[in-house]
Amino acid sequence: MEVMQRFIAVDNKCLWPQLRMGENEKIYMTGFNKPCHGMVEGDVDCYVSCDGGESFGFTGIPVVHDKGCNRMNHNSGFTHDGEFITIVSGYTNRPTVIYDYEYYKENYFFKSELVLPTVANSSDGGKTYRVRKLDFAFDNESIIPYGEIIKMEDNVLAASIYVLGTNKAVEFNKCTRRAGILISRDNGETWTEFHEIDEGINETSIMYIGEGRVIALARTAQNQRLKLYKSRDWGKTWSYSEDISLPNQIPAALTKLNDGRILACYGSRLNQKSIMYRIGDENGENWSPPAVLTVLEETGDMGYPSSVQLKDGTIVTAYYADGIDQHTRYHCGIVRWKL
Repeated sequence: MEVMQRFIAVDNKCLWPQLRMGENEKIYMTGFNKPCHGMVEGDVDCYVSCDGGESFGFTGIPVVHDKGCNRMNHNSGFTHDGEFITIVSGYTNRPTVIYDYEYYKENYFFKSELVLPTVANSSDGGKTYRVRKLDFAFDNESIIPYGEIIKMEDNVLAASIYVLGTNKAVEFNKCTRRAGILISRDNGETWTEFHEIDEGINETSIMYIGEGRVIALARTAQNQRLKLYKSRDWGKTWSYSEDISLPNQIPAALTKLNDGRILACYGSRLNQKSIMYRIGDENGENWSPPAVLTVLEETGDMGYPSSVQLKDGTIVTAYYADGIDQHTRYHCGIVRWKL
């Protein structure tokens, strides 16, 4: 493994970045645009790189937040006709300034609720968006979008989400949690089905590997580790395969490499905080031993890596940190590397 570059792509913002490879190696990156963990009003920004991930320029905001709310949780991908698509949710009762965490928790977070998810499509490189409310809902549960929106056959899209048994933040610690995929059979215009992967999991990365086979790498609610699941019927039913990480190594993002193998990148929050990776074969099996991509020196909060690969083999991995020795603010970092 060779690291060619490591640099700050977006400063003073948290992001929890998601990278998606568009046409002509145009890389889209989305993420929350404030330097905190969703504690204030804010939005998901879209950035685009046209130089192989060496720089990212702001293009637009998919869903603009309402006053007193934010938009932060999201998934993203592309439709069958190449439009960028994202589903975005967030929270009510958000201030405009960052307060001490305990004050914020008592006066804002515990009094907040989840906002209904919104779907946004862009056909002009992430500059402008066609926005509408997500037309799928549960009676007594709330949807949080996270991860990928992936293409399958026959105009079908699958969107990774997790589901909480409440919409009230004060009840999060005791509510049910499960994750699965939303299905659209008309290229993302309407969403009509939900297929559960498992209970007790939340932030999940999904990948379609062909012939009805889908794999999912999910963060567990307990012990904070990564569990691999597989489906052979286009995500309708799922079976647990294996654990991929130790506890406190979460969450992950899956990337199909040029040679057909599958890259899993994830954040390790053990003693040495770092971005780690493993590589599986084209079926999501026979995973390599864990390896460290980069160490995040003296950071507190970090991780959420996301990767794409260029035609020349260069892998671009984005991550976030709330500060390192050399740069003590929230930022989104980029590593450009080759296997």
